[in-house]
Amino acid sequence: MVDLDRDEHELLARLARRWYVDRRTQSEIATEFGLSRPKVQRLLDRARATGVVEVHIEAPLGLDLDLEQRFVDAFGLRAAIVSPSVSDADEQRSLVARRAAGYLRRLLVDNTVVAISHGRDVGAVPRHFRPSTTIDCVFASAMGGSPRVDAPTNPNETSRSLAQRCDGRAESLYAPVYVESAEVRDQLLEQDAVAHALKVAASADIALVGMGGADDDCTMVRSGCLSRAEMRTLRRQGAVGDVLGNYVDIDGGHIVAPHSGRVIGLSIDDLRSIPMVVAVVSGEEKPKAILGVLRAGIVDVLSLDESNAQKVLDLAEIGGS
Repeated sequence: MVDLDRDEHELLARLARRWYVDRRTQSEIATEFGLSRPKVQRLLDRARATGVVEVHIEAPLGLDLDLEQRFVDAFGLRAAIVSPSVSDADEQRSLVARRAAGYLRRLLVDNTVVAISHGRDVGAVPRHFRPSTTIDCVFASAMGGSPRVDAPTNPNETSRSLAQRCDGRAESLYAPVYVESAEVRDQLLEQDAVAHALKVAASADIALVGMGGADDDCTMVRSGCLSRAEMRTLRRQGAVGDVLGNYVDIDGGHIVAPHSGRVIGLSIDDLRSIPMVVAVVSGEEKPKAILGVLRAGIVDVLSLDESNAQKVLDLAEIGGS
């Protein structure tokens, strides 16, 4: 503690007692001690700075608040939600999704529109989404789906599951995420049902998105949207991962690939226009994808596991190459 003269130490201790223990307002304290309210605030700040007041937070096991703050500071996020690392991939996904579900629940009010991406991590969120009251909100698919993947990965199914749990409404997008050509994509976008669904998603207040990797077993390959050969081409172009089928390099630059014109979903610019983008991601193959997407300036809040958080920070510190 900083050395203080007795009078100042006594005053700071008395003010701190009134504020932290007795729960008096700053106006009440100002009246009692004959001070202005701004002066009370300055003295309370000094009590913290000099060590007269020390704050101890007893965090539950597995909550690393320091790591979360380092992540927020490193990437300019509104919040980072870091789950403890476990060896089982499904359990890890569940832990990350549970925290994302809790954060999403706190954000929702009536008339909120939430855009939903595909992916296993986002698809795990509904299992943990349990609002205590009904919420009249809309969950809108932000991209097309694929018949080759199971329901928890499909954005339509995820949207419906979330809507059911709060008595909200789902806005489904009945189109594949990738089509044969840009011409086919343009034709589909002229259909009212497809255009309307994407318009709802683009006007969302919140987006809940996952991050895909660029490995041969990523969601886009498993779903049949891209072949392994196409994925290898993307990697040669510098791709490290994607969000909503939009690939980025390690510096956050958008990879304009031949397949880009075949995507039915929101673009990176669409995501940037959404006020709050919440990303949920797990998987040991994801650090470079996470770093690339974060550097693209898309994400506001990120729910991830401790191992990925530390690896991403380490990558960023060494240049992320």
